[in-house]
Amino acid sequence: MTSEQEPNDWAVYQGIEDALRAYLRDADVALEAVLGVVDAASIQAFTCERVSTPTLDGDSLWQEVAVTDGRRLILWHGDDEETDDGDPAFSSSLRTVPLSAIVDQGLRIRYSIDESGARSLDAVLLYLATQTPERASTELTDDAGTRTTQFVETYRFSKSVSDGGRGQMQRLTQFARALSRATG
Repeated sequence: MTSEQEPNDWAVYQGIEDALRAYLRDADVALEAVLGVVDAASIQAFTCERVSTPTLDGDSLWQEVAVTDGRRLILWHGDDEETDDGDPAFSSSLRTVPLSAIVDQGLRIRYSIDESGARSLDAVLLYLATQTPERASTELTDDAGTRTTQFVETYRFSKSVSDGGRGQMQRLTQFARALSRATG
């Protein structure tokens, strides 16, 4: 667990290497993982996120990179953790999802409207659902039967004026459109 200064805005960089080095604390780990499965030149769009959570020992950092090459959704996550003995640790995970597995995509763009009626970008929310089962829940019904609800793997990405700003909202929109063109 570490404390650190604010990251630079990744959205001003078109190339993934420069963007991740500006934004992520563990850029080298992320780049090794992502570029181990896709050539930088093949990347059509990407988005990044990081969330710092205060803990008793400092801040815990969760980092994410989502990339598409037009065939796959490639997700890297880096997360501050603790070992079984309570010592600081860091985990790096990579997931590759074929875009053919995405069965539903929703893109919601919210605009704020000022007194003159002018609109400005306020938030971008991207939702992706797959057919991949995540978990199931069974409950008793009123007629003494059971009902099972299945939940599928979903991915959510969001940016707003206060979380990333206009550039990151535009880049998330670009990422969503690249996914939509490839899965359409």
